[in-house]
Amino acid sequence: MPVPVHFAATGCLTALGDLDATMAALTGASDATAGIRPGPEWAPGDLRFAMVKEDVSDYSRHRTFGLALALLRRAAGEGTDIDPDGLAVIFATTTSGMLLGEVAIEQHVRGKSPDVPDDVLMCHLAHRPAEAVATALVATGPWLTVSTACTSGTVAFGVAMDLLRAGRCRRALVIGADALCRTTVYGFRSLGACSPARCRPFDEARDGMMIGEGAAFALLEPGEGAIELLGCASRTDAHHLTAPDPQGRGLVRAMLAALGNVDRGAIDHVNAHATGTVTNDGVEAGALAEAAPAAWVSATKGATGHTLGAAGVLEAVILAESMRRGVVPASVGCERPVGGVAVAEVSRPRSQRIGVSVNMAFGGHNAAIVLRSNAGPVSMGRL
Repeated sequence: MPVPVHFAATGCLTALGDLDATMAALTGASDATAGIRPGPEWAPGDLRFAMVKEDVSDYSRHRTFGLALALLRRAAGEGTDIDPDGLAVIFATTTSGMLLGEVAIEQHVRGKSPDVPDDVLMCHLAHRPAEAVATALVATGPWLTVSTACTSGTVAFGVAMDLLRAGRCRRALVIGADALCRTTVYGFRSLGACSPARCRPFDEARDGMMIGEGAAFALLEPGEGAIELLGCASRTDAHHLTAPDPQGRGLVRAMLAALGNVDRGAIDHVNAHATGTVTNDGVEAGALAEAAPAAWVSATKGATGHTLGAAGVLEAVILAESMRRGVVPASVGCERPVGGVAVAEVSRPRSQRIGVSVNMAFGGHNAAIVLRSNAGPVSMGRL
């Protein structure tokens, strides 16, 4: 039997605030659109973004690093103890230190001396975000960065589970963070993927995504617990560079592989990828109808934005908290749900034993994790 793995602590920092504030917005207790605002001065004026309010530059001038370090500092201040002995750090991101690299290039082209940190070029290297967190925590276990586009966070859970079950670490910190940068903002805009109004996941009138930023973490430890990570799997459908397989076959295979011996009919809740684009949500709805026929489906990007490489970690943390509270969050922005799946256009109570979080990415990459809520009261540190 594989070693069980459970969530010992979780936390997030989103455009809506910490985990409690984020859940309040997703469950109707506060304004779910409070974090949506115009972007930085360099961003297109016709788009809106889900941006973290706090200035995190005191932690690092590299905003992605700053978001992650600020989150961990908050967690420590709230009493979350992350023992560094044997701690593995698995960091999920797509932007890393890219923003300041873009600034350096712009200033160089304009003949100015770059006003950027000395390590700006080194921070483009994939290992640096994980190194920054591992160094801050004095972690003695292995550390690495996962960057598989929008599935990064979900894949990071699979890496953590493998390390724990192989005895390569005593505990694992799965952490994701991404900040806005020109490459992703203008890249998605050039693909016609961004909505000029708002993100409406799974809505019949959806017309695009909203880019967000944020950070989230889950501390995983071996052994049984209130919220357990049962499985993780990724599959590639090899259909197109940027578009998913119209039949959603890769996503179905990833979900079924992650479920293992768990029957698909036992899934109570799916936190969907649901970017709000016409193609993604249509394909995903069909795949979820096949792979999770009895589940209620929630989509959170209408409130948090699409946090890119951090999305898988953030959405797994929201799923775990939803299961702990017995609630399916609202799919913010969805007013006329697509057919075929039970989309929660408003928050609704539901006892949940099995929950699934899925993500899809460029290159036809699909990933899924499966969580189980065990009977009895849930005690889990969170921020």
